[in-house]
Amino acid sequence: MRSSAPLRGRGEVIARLLSALRAAKQHGTSSVLLISGVAGVGKTSVVTELCRQAAVMSLQVARSKCDEIDRIRPGTAVLALLRSGSAPLVSAGELARILQDADEPLLIADHFEAAAASSGPVLIAIDDVHWADPVSLFLLRTLVPRLAGFPVVWVLTSREETLDDFSGGHQAVRVLSQRLEPLSLEAVAAIAHDRLGYEPDEDSRRYLAATGGNALLATGVIDGMARAASAGGGAGATMAMEFDAAVAERLAGLDSGARDLVELLATAGRPMALRDVLALVQPVDGAVQAAMASQLVISTEDGLAMRHDLFGSAVRAAMPRKLLRDVHSRLAIHYLDEVGDPVMAASHARAAVQPGDLAGARILLCAAEQLSGLSKGDAADLAMLAFQTLSPQHPEWLELSRRCLSVLVRAERAREAIAAADVILAFSDDITVVGRVYAEAAYALWLSGRDTDLSRRVERILASSSLDRATASRLSAARALARARTSAGEPASTHATSAVEQARASGDTAALALAMQAAGEAARIEGRHIDALEYFRKRRMLTGAVCLPDEITALQFLDRYDDAQTLLNLARRVDGGRLELLPAVQNAQMWHDFLAGSVEDAETSAAAVLELGQQLGTNVHVLDARIVRTGVALLRDDIEGAAAQLSAADELVDADRAVRNQWLVVMRGWFTTRRGDLDASMKTLRSVMRGADAACHYWPLWPCWLGQFAAASAQAADREFAAEIAEAAQHLARKNPGVASLEGISLQLRGMRDNDLDLLAQAVTVLQASPRPFLRGDGAIAYGRALLETGHKADGLAQLDRAWDVFDRMGALASRAQAQQLMRDAGAHRTKWAGPLVKQNLGWEALTSAEQRVALLISAGLTNRSVATQLGVSVNTVGTQTRAIFSKLGVHSRVQLANALNGTGVSVAPSGPEE
Repeated sequence: MRSSAPLRGRGEVIARLLSALRAAKQHGTSSVLLISGVAGVGKTSVVTELCRQAAVMSLQVARSKCDEIDRIRPGTAVLALLRSGSAPLVSAGELARILQDADEPLLIADHFEAAAASSGPVLIAIDDVHWADPVSLFLLRTLVPRLAGFPVVWVLTSREETLDDFSGGHQAVRVLSQRLEPLSLEAVAAIAHDRLGYEPDEDSRRYLAATGGNALLATGVIDGMARAASAGGGAGATMAMEFDAAVAERLAGLDSGARDLVELLATAGRPMALRDVLALVQPVDGAVQAAMASQLVISTEDGLAMRHDLFGSAVRAAMPRKLLRDVHSRLAIHYLDEVGDPVMAASHARAAVQPGDLAGARILLCAAEQLSGLSKGDAADLAMLAFQTLSPQHPEWLELSRRCLSVLVRAERAREAIAAADVILAFSDDITVVGRVYAEAAYALWLSGRDTDLSRRVERILASSSLDRATASRLSAARALARARTSAGEPASTHATSAVEQARASGDTAALALAMQAAGEAARIEGRHIDALEYFRKRRMLTGAVCLPDEITALQFLDRYDDAQTLLNLARRVDGGRLELLPAVQNAQMWHDFLAGSVEDAETSAAAVLELGQQLGTNVHVLDARIVRTGVALLRDDIEGAAAQLSAADELVDADRAVRNQWLVVMRGWFTTRRGDLDASMKTLRSVMRGADAACHYWPLWPCWLGQFAAASAQAADREFAAEIAEAAQHLARKNPGVASLEGISLQLRGMRDNDLDLLAQAVTVLQASPRPFLRGDGAIAYGRALLETGHKADGLAQLDRAWDVFDRMGALASRAQAQQLMRDAGAHRTKWAGPLVKQNLGWEALTSAEQRVALLISAGLTNRSVATQLGVSVNTVGTQTRAIFSKLGVHSRVQLANALNGTGVSVAPSGPEE
């Protein structure tokens, strides 16, 4: 068809979708247009028309396409957008700088957000999202909500019936879904008229009707009509099967050189440079011209390519399966040996590989090891496929299998790593090999919560006297790691110290690293967080491996939250940009948000940890996520929600029961206290505290849990238990001098035990330096209650007022209600209590002070990045707050927000830290 021909049969569709372009142009709103339909139905033509119309409306246009074969290259579809179109989003120099961060998806998202947000109205189109690689999908899920409120129109096409809108349910993003149905016979006939210059006759219309309204097939039939008309013949084949048959017939009519070329391009699934084509086939003179004359192949800026995906599919369908595998194998070897691109090589090896294919397994493993620092999920998938491809009959099976296991462990694929280790062990008799495999799999067993299994396996092998020194030291370190959760605190530390000494004597770096991990865990169990931090840092310096999550947790216990957040930011870059998607770092971020009082962010992080942990079999992270979600529910006074989370955690049967109980018993005590069952609460919490030294975990000694224990003992009037808690807190504070949270909770519990106002006052003063708002609020409640009881009404109400404000900002409704009730009982009333005892969810007053500051800054035209810089918070935090602002104020764009605030008289709140 001529390019000037109208787009037949899609007038209503185009008109509907154009409304989003006009809204972006006139009102600065965000939209996502989802266009779905079967292959060849005309999705690309609709997008092309939208891009043309956008250009006419002076919108900037960026367009890219996902590729079936190239989907293993992370982020390709999104990166390609940056230099697309006549006015690219970034300059060539800027793209070169951005590509330096190509292995860091969150940094890519930052660059893209800045470019799109500063470009004015822009249409961003991505074809064939059903073939998008995982990193591109991650970037879309990140960028669409981030750019909510900017004049950005996303156009995404897919063959899938249901296409994710990537908006995350953001109310500021308008979502339009359009399923393209086959063209009507009238529309197809109109296309034929445009192409042929005359109305098709009845015989021709029968063939057009047989295409089923598929635009590509109809075009092929019409082109056949045109060729037949010029040659004086009849119409060509129709329908999908007939289309494939026609392509196969056309392919068979080529000489061998041209046919080899077409089959190569169809198998490649993407454009190929001529030099690569010539390296793989030996076309005779005129073969390229013959292939292009067949209309199966076209020339593009990137080289030679199939005219359309359907032509490629038809050619592949016509190729014998063995031939197709052989071509994939040749492409894999070429990309590995000649191009030096193991990722592309792996995509073809994956298509060609069969059980027992040693060469294919090597390619897959090579790509997995290269990707392990960039995209651990993709790396693990390739490593697992390589492992399943290998045969124990291969001389290299053991070496390659152990390399696969190493990739799986680093990717935290606990379930698959353990299964692979079991297979390796079943074929291994060498005691040294067995020992090293157990040591390699130790971390996977640890993550899965199977510490008893880990101890059992290691003890059996350590009983052998024929182990070499290095292997014995690795196994001793693995045993010490298991004992960190199966032995009491002091014995666990003794075992770990011994393992460190043995590893140093052996000179084995891997053994020493594992022993340092065990020593850090043992120190943490005993509440020696300064020592734990030192061990974790020694391990990182020793191996260069990423163990930042352990350091982050230790820093949190030491109240070094700013340093912890710095490491959380670094963690996303240290291991290539995908580490933030692994449970370990996401788990650390979840606890960081929860303990810092960012309840909504903690809930979001917990959902991510839960999903990843369940997928990968990292049961300890699943348990942590359940604990946080239980805590969030209890803070919100959602007793039913907390019960549901505890019940779900009980059903996690893959982890040792003892491990589950260590996690859950504290939460059950908090839960029963909130439910009002003080007898059950005291029974649970006494068993925790009185067995804390043998609890094999540091949960009972967390300052926030100690505060919950004290609250329960106060309600139950159990002075003996209160004394035990106070003693435990004092002991913990002595181990970690200078930590405000630990020192403050110790003073508070002693003051509550002794009814000592001076100690309670000191506790409030010390806790002002704590980064944990819940402790600050709880300390103020304890002091305020004591002041009221001793007749110091004004001072007591001032403390309770402070506690109310802290809990209100957190969304901790249950604790807020407690502070409010104490003030009511003292005869006080506050204007801010007006209405039901729930947070108002609409209007300016519904915004927290932090959200009010963000609202005023973005309504003044600042980008999310500029707001983050000015307020000293992360861009992600600003994005979360912006979504909450839009929801509470009922607006859908920054323009609407500015209009809503115009003339209200509100002013920017102070930008200092909140209490």
